Amino acid sequence: MSDETLDLGEYLDDAGKPAGFTNTEDTTFAINNDDEALWAMRRLAVAQRRIDEVKRLAQIELDRINLWVSDKSRSSEHEIEYFERVLGDYLLRVRDNELDGRKKLDFPDGTISSRVSPPKVSVEDAEAFLAWAEANGHDEWVRVKREADVATIKKVVDFSGDSVIDPVTGEVVAGLSHVEGGVTVSVKVSN
Repeated sequence: MSDETLDLGEYLDDAGKPAGFTNTEDTTFAINNDDEALWAMRRLAVAQRRIDEVKRLAQIELDRINLWVSDKSRSSEHEIEYFERVLGDYLLRVRDNELDGRKKLDFPDGTISSRVSPPKVSVEDAEAFLAWAEANGHDEWVRVKREADVATIKKVVDFSGDSVIDPVTGEVVAGLSHVEGGVTVSVKVSN
């Protein structure tokens, strides 16, 4: 391929390619300097942009399909709402009829069923309720979530191997273990 047919990205990829690099399946290649890292980052960015473009194009098609589904479903959704309402009304009349009283109707194309829902309690103002429960001696109506405060613990404890040590007593703290930290590497492609 002549240099005239290469675009700038292809030229830079070709010109900056390290001598020892053969392909991405080659697990023996290692980056040895900033020039090779620059080339590798460029390759990574190009691959990521190809994926991003495929996803962008796919999303355009998905949006079109979803719009089509919405347009084609609108009239049927209204019909579904209507017939669910009139069938429900019919079942309630059958259920209330002393001579019939059925709670469920089975048909070849579906079932209409009903059930009694027990009364519920809804907490609309949690702070007001908690204050009321505390003032009126109803602690059993309040659930308290208990959990370890890891942020506070790691500020004060000592470590010995895999063990967590209470600095005051020198005892190993039951239920905790020490997990060694390390260096994490993050590679982010610029847009």
